[in-house]
Amino acid sequence: MKSLLAVVCLSSFTTLSYADWTLNLDDSSFSFASIKKNHAYEVHTFNRYEGRISDAGEAELTLDLASVQTGIEIRDQRMQSMLFDTPKFPAASYRVKVDPTQLKALKPGQRLAINAEGSLSIFGIEKPLPAALNVFKLGDNRLQVNTARPIALKAQDYGLDGGIEALRKIANLPVISLTVPVNFSLVFDQQ
Repeated sequence: MKSLLAVVCLSSFTTLSYADWTLNLDDSSFSFASIKKNHAYEVHTFNRYEGRISDAGEAELTLDLASVQTGIEIRDQRMQSMLFDTPKFPAASYRVKVDPTQLKALKPGQRLAINAEGSLSIFGIEKPLPAALNVFKLGDNRLQVNTARPIALKAQDYGLDGGIEALRKIANLPVISLTVPVNFSLVFDQQ
C-alpha cells in the first residue's frame, strides 16, 4: 500500500547523448511494492509517466500519481486520496544530472553502470535519493535504463508515513512497511 516510486525512483533515470531523448512508455516499465502483514508482498505500478534526457545531461522522470494501479480499484482510490493527496500533489518527479560524454561513448550492446545522485520530489518535499543504474545502448537511437538494485524509498522522508498509517487503519491491517522498493526498466528514444 505504500507506493512511490518513486519513486521513484523513482524512478531514477540516467541517460543521454548529444540530442534529446524521450521515454518510450510502451517499452518501459515502472513498479513499486508494498509489504503488509509482515510478509504479504504486492507489486503495483503507475499507468502514466513520462521522461526525458536533455542534450545537457539533465534527466527527469515524472509520475502521474492519479494513475496508480494496484489491481484493486478501491485501493487505487484510497492511495490517490489518503496517501498521495492527488488533487494537491498530482505528480512525483525524479531529477538527475549525468555526463553526456559517458553516454555518447557507449556503443550498441555496451553497458554503463552509474551511481546516480538524484533528487525525488513528492508530496511537496524534495530530497536526495541515490540510485544504482545500468544504462544499455540498445541501438544508435535507443537507450535502456534499469535499476541495478531496488531503490529503497522511505515514506517518512517524504511525509507519506501518515498516509500509510491511514491506509493501514482503514484496511484493518497489523502493519504496512514504511519502506518501498522501486524498480524500473526505462527505454529512451533519441529525437
